[in-house]
Amino acid sequence: MFISRNLLCLLKSTPYEEKMSEYNQKALEKKWQKKWQEMKIYHFDFDSDKQPYSIDVPPRYASGPLHAGHAVHYTHIDFAARYKRMKGYNVFFPLCFDVNGIPIEERVERKLNITRKDIDRHEFTKICSDFAEKNIETMTDQFIRLGESMDPTIYYQTNAEYYRRITQISFIELYNKGLIYKGKFPVNWCPRCMTAMADAEVVYSDRTTKLNTIKFYFTKEQTEQILKYHSIGKDEKGTYIEIATTRPEMLPSCQIVAVHPNDERTSWLIDQTVKVPSTDKEVKIVEDDAVDPDFGTGIVMICTVGDKEDLNWVFKYKLPLEMSIDGEGKMTEICGKYKGMKIEDARKAVIDDLKKDNILIKQEPLDQNVGVCWRCKTPVEFINAEQWFLKTVSFKKKVLQESDAMNWYPEFMKIRLEDWVNSLEWDWVISRQRYFATPIPLWECEKCKEVVLARSEDCYLDPTIDNPPVDKCPKCGGPLKGCEDVFDTWMDSSISPLYNTFWHRDDEKFKKFYPMSLRPQAHDIIRTWAFYTILRCALLTDEKPFENIMMGGFILSEDGTPMHASLGNVIDPLKVIDAYGTDAFRCYAASCALGEDNPFRKKDIIRGVKLLRKLWNVQQFIGNVLKDSKPEKTELQDIDKWILTKYSKLVRKCTKLMDAFDYSQSMKETEYFLWHELADHYIEMIKSSIYEKKNVDSIRYTLYTIGLGILKLFALFLPHITEEIYLDHYKNFEGKNSIHTSNWPEPTLIDEEKEMAGEMVKNYISQARSWKSEQGIALNAPMNSSATYASEDLIAKFKPSGSIIKSTLKYPNSHSFIVGKPDIEEKITEVIPVYSKLGPFFKQDSQKIVKWIHGNQDEIIKKIEEEGDILISDISVVDSDVKEGLLKKGYIQIKKETRIKGKKDVSILPFDGFYLEFQEG
Repeated sequence: MFISRNLLCLLKSTPYEEKMSEYNQKALEKKWQKKWQEMKIYHFDFDSDKQPYSIDVPPRYASGPLHAGHAVHYTHIDFAARYKRMKGYNVFFPLCFDVNGIPIEERVERKLNITRKDIDRHEFTKICSDFAEKNIETMTDQFIRLGESMDPTIYYQTNAEYYRRITQISFIELYNKGLIYKGKFPVNWCPRCMTAMADAEVVYSDRTTKLNTIKFYFTKEQTEQILKYHSIGKDEKGTYIEIATTRPEMLPSCQIVAVHPNDERTSWLIDQTVKVPSTDKEVKIVEDDAVDPDFGTGIVMICTVGDKEDLNWVFKYKLPLEMSIDGEGKMTEICGKYKGMKIEDARKAVIDDLKKDNILIKQEPLDQNVGVCWRCKTPVEFINAEQWFLKTVSFKKKVLQESDAMNWYPEFMKIRLEDWVNSLEWDWVISRQRYFATPIPLWECEKCKEVVLARSEDCYLDPTIDNPPVDKCPKCGGPLKGCEDVFDTWMDSSISPLYNTFWHRDDEKFKKFYPMSLRPQAHDIIRTWAFYTILRCALLTDEKPFENIMMGGFILSEDGTPMHASLGNVIDPLKVIDAYGTDAFRCYAASCALGEDNPFRKKDIIRGVKLLRKLWNVQQFIGNVLKDSKPEKTELQDIDKWILTKYSKLVRKCTKLMDAFDYSQSMKETEYFLWHELADHYIEMIKSSIYEKKNVDSIRYTLYTIGLGILKLFALFLPHITEEIYLDHYKNFEGKNSIHTSNWPEPTLIDEEKEMAGEMVKNYISQARSWKSEQGIALNAPMNSSATYASEDLIAKFKPSGSIIKSTLKYPNSHSFIVGKPDIEEKITEVIPVYSKLGPFFKQDSQKIVKWIHGNQDEIIKKIEEEGDILISDISVVDSDVKEGLLKKGYIQIKKETRIKGKKDVSILPFDGFYLEFQEG
């Protein structure tokens, strides 16, 4: 067997990493990112006989570059794609972007300091499109640098006509099924974005506002007795009730006042009428169980419409829908002098007037959880407006049934969907008063409002530009006007499984690919993307949209707070990659468990750098052992069967973990095996055997099998370095162009008996090496040990690996393995004073006692050997009658030497489970 001079140097070095070849991680990453694009190894093959595995990738919003949270999330998806590819699937992993709606419009408006109404509709959409395309170019480069194995040949973006066509056809089909309707209804409304919003787009934010207590005067005279109740007062203007509100600007839309039925004031107040401040209105007082008697004064004014509870009261009491706020966030005509004011300005003006009229009693700070726009974070209002709706509430059961038919990872995330579905009270408002989105494909008669729907074969179209399929209204003959509303952005993204599987593009492909295999997404969009996708696809296909759903968590800033550009705590993944490399960043991503929120941890990036170095060095060692030939399977020594069993169990465990998308635990298991089982133990055990040319064929086969196998286990997480190592050491023998298109490893050997024996040998060598290290003896220095004593069972396990033990620990060849416990005797060689115990107790006498202990060793040792201890009263330099033992109290310690009876110049060292005999001299 030929062994290179370099390998001999490696075998003699300690530790072996010191002599390993250098490598440039960043250079090899750049090289492979370019080569993978050229090799086209990640392309989906429509002609392949392999089973397809389709991933419904979240199309990334083209509103700005990726931050660390996005980078980690898409890297997790890449772990799944790479795993399934190596498992033999034909993986469908599209590169895609979401290029519709408010996220992009809002960025453009802020950048240009305009609103969409300040500019021509189509000019505005062109600016939005150009803005998005620049971001797409940046993000595509980011995905490449992150090592994502997305396929650009199945690329899509949601603003493309080919994609919007599918959105429009889906609307037409739902309309024809009777599931779409138009209605005038109070809807969530963002005053800044000037558009309707679905419930799912409303997020909640903590803020501090003011609770204003104001006077509502009775319209009729009251008895003096009513004044004994709280929140009822009297001044020169009359008797009044006190109402606390955070929205005094909404006084003009106050319709009734309510108290709780159990309120002590109820009998006095019910059916009374009060005057609404700053208006000419008089409103009635009612009792209602929904009133919170502990909030404010326990009396509430009900306006149209401040929040959802107000809306429930509107329907319950059939109240008129007088709206005090319009679509631009300004006060309406019913607000009189405040008409045209913005909400905040009107609130301030109303408060000032209430103060002047002595109607404001007090103001107090109040912490609120306020519904805000999911994109611009403006507080949401309710606007009574005509909108298009998709029937949702009546299909809650169907959504839950389809959810149950899917596998959720982790399982507990399904509860979030269930809670959201069960909480739904309104249908989904799908129309938006924006420009940059998919147009709603219909025209309406200007006279009778008859709807003319587009034909599926005409899509994609824009009704603000394109002609309707008929010249005039088929009902009354009136002129037709194209719908200016566009779809909610989730109307586009929620059909991604339909687009990906060629719905209404290729019927054969649709039958083959639908439902998709996997939906990966973040947990914060369960109530939007997951819910809407399940709903729409189930309504259109009567089937679930995907088999599995993998739920990712958030990546937080280093202090554990959410990342927001406004807070200045957003972490740029490219800066991390520039500093440490892509594979190190991916190592951090692999440490973030499925479904959990994790702070960004720089220490995990640094740990990744160390892991890369370790992997590289171990593989360089293996490559030098293998040289230019692939080893054939041969008769294996026990220690090789041990490590192959450990490796096979690792493969089996990692396969099970990856099948459940538990990539973080799979990474931990693989990393532990590399550092500890392979590097710390096995390689250290076989180095001397290679140097001495013993059992080389068995060792080479084992190193090749494990070296290639563990490289494949790491390939999901660390694609660049594993590809480089594969090229250097394995490609010529394996034939596959890339490790990423090679097969996932399989268990090689499971031998429980040899594994147990190997663990005993590992433990034996580890203990002996630790002892050498503690004694300051070099690990490659000889140990003059003549024999090992242990039980019959242990000796039976040690002997087959005797040559490994001897060569690793540098025992003489004459070292023997003897069954049984040696006949030993222990002799005390030294008594050591414990200063920390003696000082506090004996104080000024402690120095004399220490001197006495050092000067009377033989006498003290003899006393301890004969009587088991030496008493305080035995100390001749102090006058004491105390009969406590120095050893028992911890004032002294003893040092022992173990010897075999009858053998001179021989010492024995006890270890856990065995003894080592040493020749002295």
